[in-house]
Amino acid sequence: MRPDSIRFTRAHRSLIYATLAVLFLSGAAWAWLNYFTVAPDDFGSASKSFAMKIHGGAAMAVLVLIGIVLNGHVKFAWRAGRNRINGAIFLGAFALLTGTGYGLYYAGGEKLRAWTSWIHLSAGLILPILLLIHVLLGRRTRPATEHKHHHSPARVDIAGQAQR
Repeated sequence: MRPDSIRFTRAHRSLIYATLAVLFLSGAAWAWLNYFTVAPDDFGSASKSFAMKIHGGAAMAVLVLIGIVLNGHVKFAWRAGRNRINGAIFLGAFALLTGTGYGLYYAGGEKLRAWTSWIHLSAGLILPILLLIHVLLGRRTRPATEHKHHHSPARVDIAGQAQR
């Protein structure tokens, strides 16, 4: 993050996108192996286990990244009044995924676990679409001068006032 900036630096953006891609692909791989493979052989079982280990590690990394995003990007964008509804939906999806991810490990009973699994899978499959919408809407809410001149991003001071 640039100091007091809504926009991420290229390095931060790349780190966030790469981590989310690993999280999504490992979860999708596990779901594919779990729901669409024919016979649970040793290779399939080991592959599911490996995908879940990668997914769990990426989930921990994403939680750290969400903390960073909340401290900068969300705080400054909220104060600037930009992309609030979509941002709240996006963060809500992360909260749902965090809660259901926790529930998959600690929920009691198979019926509750089955529901939690389907909710988690559905939200995880929708998340890339929500990210794309969030990015596109965020670009549309940038100040006009930022689009034309490609200057540094709008900055917001402590009181929430936009600065140049």
